[in-house]
Amino acid sequence: MKNNFLLVLLLCTTVLFSQRKETFIIPDSLKNTSFIELEKRFENSFSNNKTKKLYAKTYYKKSILQNDKIIRANGLYLYAISCADDKTALKCSDSIIALTKNSSDFYYPAKGYILKSSFLMKNMDLKSSLTNILEAEKYSLKKDNIEQNLIVNQQIALIKIELGRPGEALSLIKKNYDYFKSKNTNSIDYLYTTWILSDIYIRLKEIDTALYYIKILQKQIKPDNRFYQYSIMYEGVCCHFKKQYTKSSILLDKAIKMLTSGSDKLNLAISYYYRGENILQHEKNIIEAQNYFEKADSILVKSGSNTADLHNNCVRLIEISKKLKQNDKQLYYLNRLIEIDSYLNQNGIILEDHINKNYERPHLLSEKEKIISKINREKQIYIGIVFFFFIGLGLSLFYLSKTKREKIVYENRVKELVKTYQEQNKNAVITESIVKSESVIELKENTTKTVDLPKEKAIEILKKLEEFEKNKGYLEPNINQIDFARKLETNSTYLSKTINQYKNKNFSKYINDLRIEHTITRLSVDKKFRNYSIKAISEEVGFSNSESFSKAFLKKTGYQPSYFIKNSEK
Repeated sequence: MKNNFLLVLLLCTTVLFSQRKETFIIPDSLKNTSFIELEKRFENSFSNNKTKKLYAKTYYKKSILQNDKIIRANGLYLYAISCADDKTALKCSDSIIALTKNSSDFYYPAKGYILKSSFLMKNMDLKSSLTNILEAEKYSLKKDNIEQNLIVNQQIALIKIELGRPGEALSLIKKNYDYFKSKNTNSIDYLYTTWILSDIYIRLKEIDTALYYIKILQKQIKPDNRFYQYSIMYEGVCCHFKKQYTKSSILLDKAIKMLTSGSDKLNLAISYYYRGENILQHEKNIIEAQNYFEKADSILVKSGSNTADLHNNCVRLIEISKKLKQNDKQLYYLNRLIEIDSYLNQNGIILEDHINKNYERPHLLSEKEKIISKINREKQIYIGIVFFFFIGLGLSLFYLSKTKREKIVYENRVKELVKTYQEQNKNAVITESIVKSESVIELKENTTKTVDLPKEKAIEILKKLEEFEKNKGYLEPNINQIDFARKLETNSTYLSKTINQYKNKNFSKYINDLRIEHTITRLSVDKKFRNYSIKAISEEVGFSNSESFSKAFLKKTGYQPSYFIKNSEK
């Protein structure tokens, strides 16, 4: 698992300063507040990011004007752990170290080195992170600062975990766990060390022990606690190793939903990886599994991160793409694995033996060359295909010249159709439907059709239809004949016969034609409407989906909507 919660060690805050250039003005209510009180309020506002940010900014702003180096260092510290910009935070830590290096203060300069180490590790510069935390250890031991030394041990343990040495990290974290347990089991330090212990035991494949600590964590926290999502995720991973794949998938899906909305993308990627493993091992669906593995890798690429935790993710993608004969993907993920492997070698990370045997660097480079050769052979085949393509292209020219003339005819027809509707709506509002004249409702005495409904009833229905058309009632979705007849206070038989005899169409075509006529009217005069997607247009005019809209439009006009829009724009 990826312990990306490094700054939990540093008051465990995730507050973010805005990166916009802005002038912060200290509120009147805080102008006379002491530095001690500001720091106390900052520490007590753990769950309120907005309030925490306010105290940090106020402390920092006031500290700039002080001659006291420790107060200025505290101001920089609070600013750093409340800042989204890692580069700025690293500069703050350097300033803290420079200010306090010769100080006899109980916390500084070790606190500055811890801060710098945490941000360096967050950016995966493990060697520099280790160098700085060892400096912090030197100062914390010199001043016999027990709790600060525990934080140092914890940071060293996190680095060892990332270096692939969880066994070495165990004793350090266990020592911290026992200490914080004896102090306060509700403290953030106790919860954090419990979480790390579960992570270490998962890495050591001691799954029952890992579950023991996960259950302890879950008893201590509520769903709104930031550790809750990790307890669910870790339980899902444990269930995977116990081959309880269905339960594991349910838990991981729950964790993914929670992690997606947060900033911890690496643990989100790890959740996707184990979700893919569940599908691969239990359902044997390599296509769906590949989808999850690709999501995990995409997160790593976007974040610019590499981690030993997802080395196997790339291995899986290589195996699947090879099995599916996806040469381009296989080459891509071979390059990704080489990239990750370089990072691991650079940091001296220890991998599992079977990974080293099957995917050590020489093997990866050899596989890469094989794939490149295979792709080159396929390119030669493609060249032959292209040759025949051009022969076919030549034969197609005659057909194209013929269809070009037909296209011109079609375009002229579109222009005429658009022009017709523009003239009909010359003095109308853009969204107004074509207004029916009163003659629509007049019944012709000499009609040749057999009328088997009362004339007065037909006139009544036609008047209501006219009102329906004026009000653009046809734009409402999901209109059906029975409900519509009830709305008009008649029955569906009378409604159907009236529309059939006096509109010369059935109910469905009547509604669809009104919608299409409205669509053409708006397309001919409303540029913004022409920029809508087909799906958006169909929903706007009452169709339930774009397919039924396109079918009705084609039947009414003889054109697909996209073709009509393109040519009407011209």
